[in-house]
Amino acid sequence: MSKDKDDDWSEVTPVYLIDRIKSRVGSRESLNKPGLLSKPISVNPAEKKIEQIAESCMFKAGMATVIGGAMGVFFGVFTAAIDPNMTAITDKPQTARDVYREMASRSKSYGKSFAFLGLALSGSECLLETYRAKSDLKNSLYSGCLVGGGMGLRAGLMPGCLGCAGFAAFSAAIDYYMKS
Repeated sequence: MSKDKDDDWSEVTPVYLIDRIKSRVGSRESLNKPGLLSKPISVNPAEKKIEQIAESCMFKAGMATVIGGAMGVFFGVFTAAIDPNMTAITDKPQTARDVYREMASRSKSYGKSFAFLGLALSGSECLLETYRAKSDLKNSLYSGCLVGGGMGLRAGLMPGCLGCAGFAAFSAAIDYYMKS
């Protein structure tokens, strides 16, 4: 049997291996340089200010309100198009104007509900994160319970408890899914 050039391990030394790794991967100093996935070392003041604004509770709650309202309007239009539930009982046939009014009414109602839900959940979770100085699953549980319980208490104590449990479980499940 003849020995291949690759089978000769007599020339392999630690220095040789380190040089080979540096030539293929790069030096240790190159790992500290900012790259594609790291934040830049120096950030100008305008970028810092924008980042501070985007991470504030007011901004997060405002964005959740706007996005929730838009999603509610979309669901309102969608459900009204599928099921035009006309509230007025008349013998005359439905007109396009009546369907449009129903669609506008439903999308406005859904939009307000979803906007409030986004504001309440996002705002309470952000305030809890700020107060506790932690970003974990407990914040979702607490904010879900707070919002669900508050909404359910309008109907009584038992609906308040069920709303607390339901919203807490839903918020925790969504947060767990989004962070994993």
